[in-house]
Amino acid sequence: MFTRFRSDVTAIVMAACLPCVSIGAPNIVKDFDKATWTQMTTSLPKPSVVVFTTTDCSFCPAVIDALARDLRQKGKTRANLLVVVMDGAGQADALLANDHYRRADSLYAFSGQDLALRYSVNPEWRGLTPYVALLPRKGAPRFVTGQPSPAEINSLFAAQ
Repeated sequence: MFTRFRSDVTAIVMAACLPCVSIGAPNIVKDFDKATWTQMTTSLPKPSVVVFTTTDCSFCPAVIDALARDLRQKGKTRANLLVVVMDGAGQADALLANDHYRRADSLYAFSGQDLALRYSVNPEWRGLTPYVALLPRKGAPRFVTGQPSPAEINSLFAAQ
């Protein structure tokens, strides 16, 4: 009996020493096209935040990290965090290995002509990143270039 207890304790200790992996981290990179955007804006089970980024954006990782933290208050997910990498087509392995992108609930890469996709999201968007779309369950999306303010994040939940 003592031997079994010792082996159970050893297994628990060894498991605790393994590197921490994000349980909800995306395991695939989905294509983002005009139909994807339409689906995101019309059939949300809960509010969502979409961060449009590029692989060379120096400000984007901090914005993604802050949003992940803000949307998961007290261990409860308040909204989905979706990340769309505009220049990520064909780079699935690198994107999935990126710690910042792993904080997303879903990960996408542009699939199609960049300018047309940006225009379908918001005709006023000129391609600056990070570009954040706040998608309430009901109502029109709000767009922010850079880190959304706490008031902008809170407004996402007020429309529920």
